[in-house]
Amino acid sequence: MKALFLKRKTKTGPAASFLFAVLVSGLLFGCSDKPEQLVYNGLTMGTTYQVKIVPDNAVVPEDMAAQIQQTLDKMDQIFTTYRTDSELMQLNQSALKSGFSISAEMLNVLKVSDQVYRLTGGAFDPTVAPLVNLWGFGPDPSLDTVPPDHRIKEMLDKVGLNRLNIDTVDRLAYRTTDVQIDLSAVAKGFAVDSVAELLDSLGLKNYLVEVGGELRLRGVKANHQPWRIAVESPSLERREAQQALTPGDVGVATSGGYRNYFEKDGKRYSHTIDPRTGYPVTHRLASVTVIAENTAYADALATGLMVMGHVAALELAEKNDLAIYLLVKENDGFKVYSSSSFARYLSGE
Repeated sequence: MKALFLKRKTKTGPAASFLFAVLVSGLLFGCSDKPEQLVYNGLTMGTTYQVKIVPDNAVVPEDMAAQIQQTLDKMDQIFTTYRTDSELMQLNQSALKSGFSISAEMLNVLKVSDQVYRLTGGAFDPTVAPLVNLWGFGPDPSLDTVPPDHRIKEMLDKVGLNRLNIDTVDRLAYRTTDVQIDLSAVAKGFAVDSVAELLDSLGLKNYLVEVGGELRLRGVKANHQPWRIAVESPSLERREAQQALTPGDVGVATSGGYRNYFEKDGKRYSHTIDPRTGYPVTHRLASVTVIAENTAYADALATGLMVMGHVAALELAEKNDLAIYLLVKENDGFKVYSSSSFARYLSGE
């Protein structure tokens, strides 16, 4: 069975994460032979995860690996679109205008989604899947064809998170029309936050949690220095760091649109579909990195800003004190833009 959020290969190469830790993986030991850093790896949500913990005299449970995996498995079971019995798919199949009981986890993710949906004016919209599928970037086979205008209009009539009403008191969700929700642009970030909450509950204060490139950091590394990460340069040929960051105790997420596209009659069509128009974006924004208090919010916001383009994204960031870092494709490379709030995270500043 396929796992949640399985990344599809592009025409030019495999999909990859846009953030990576500037670290050496492994189990590190100090002079006392006590582990200075514990590393846990695995698979979840159709991608990989890695958790690095610096115990620093805290007690790490012997079943830490199992607890991490169980937490991520629970998220997968709630948010997967590849199982008809998942909570998300049951919500998508629920009777219209009838309250569907949702878990606390689903409520939290839907609340974050609604917040970012409103903040971005609909640029972030987890009901956009019918349009993504129509353009050949979803689970359906890609035809590399441009859909006719009337089909795009038909799909637009099925898109809009405002068609889903949430009763936060009784934890009920109401689909007012037959919208289909796909939370892949926020659930990975929420999974990261969920593991971080697990570690916090155990009294662990130094860790890095990464799922599919989305990150949550707290405390310091084994050498007592802050965690450092890097934003990847948007290159199809090789992976290299564009910018090193020292974020602190935050969530970090990046969205990019330069690896997944098709070409038709000499024109490139991005996999980033604007839910407001039904068409792929035409701007040259290549990637967006967002730093926020939690990774779910950063994850959703990065997706929305990627749709908006760098001019609108920067305007929104300055107005709302958002920490964002943008890479825009130019004829001779990439140009960097960042918001005022991002400057404090740059290494060396």
